[in-house]
Amino acid sequence: MKEPAAVIEYGVPIDPRIMIEPPDPATLELEPGHPGLGDAGYVRRRMELFMQCRRHRLENLGPPLIEYTSEENRIWREVSPKLDELHRQHACSIYLDAKDALGISATEIPQLRLLSDRLERETQMHLVPAEGPLAYRTFYSYIAKRGFPVTQFIRHGSHPEFTPEPDMIHDCLGHVPPLMNRDYAEVLTLIGKAAFTSPDPLQVLALKRFSWFSIEFGLIEEAGETKVFGAGILSSTGEIPFSLFSREVKRRPFVTDEVIETDYDPSRMQDQLFIIPSFVWLRREIEGLVRRMGIAV
Repeated sequence: MKEPAAVIEYGVPIDPRIMIEPPDPATLELEPGHPGLGDAGYVRRRMELFMQCRRHRLENLGPPLIEYTSEENRIWREVSPKLDELHRQHACSIYLDAKDALGISATEIPQLRLLSDRLERETQMHLVPAEGPLAYRTFYSYIAKRGFPVTQFIRHGSHPEFTPEPDMIHDCLGHVPPLMNRDYAEVLTLIGKAAFTSPDPLQVLALKRFSWFSIEFGLIEEAGETKVFGAGILSSTGEIPFSLFSREVKRRPFVTDEVIETDYDPSRMQDQLFIIPSFVWLRREIEGLVRRMGIAV
């Protein structure tokens, strides 16, 4: 059997087999430098939520109902209003309309099970509990079935404006609202089907880049202005103004062939961003890319 082609990601060679057959860690792993590492109470809470959400994911039980602690609610109430103020100024209208329709509160952490029920009625999407960051191929195996994996833990209180990993604030205030839009939902589903189906790690890498520069860190043209729709930007009080106004950021029209050849570094603020003209246009682009790749979905 032919060995899969070598893959360079973030400028580093990686084993291409990991992209096709990713690991699925059964224990909590906080990366070096994580702000919660020295906090025994935080680590215990993360382990508790890790085990609960992992069981619900593997047994297809849907998001568990979580009784959040006073500290978790404090962090939500500190971060959410600041993000909402920025969203009202800089987020795209599709995001704002969906956020309002879902009734996401700035003072109370929502229960993802209830949001999942609403999404299923609107766009046939549903939320899948994720115990932590999932491997790309595992993540998109759920997307392919119209499920979106979401975490239910909250970032550490010492750095409420920052998280080194996707948390409840990132997922709920970044990813979940746009799932109410049908074109957005179809873009995601098609990326998921293609990434899960393709046996070629280079194609998977191209799809990752397409997703990164649109779903995670995308900008969109709206009524003559550049607005934010990527979840990685929407969930960060620092990334929103940086993405739109910093002279360090190179903003270019979204050209698919250019995007899928562009590497990125997830560990720092993004200095290369692409602007799409509309969600409908983005849907046509991913449909065309999947056809050119010859992936049957």
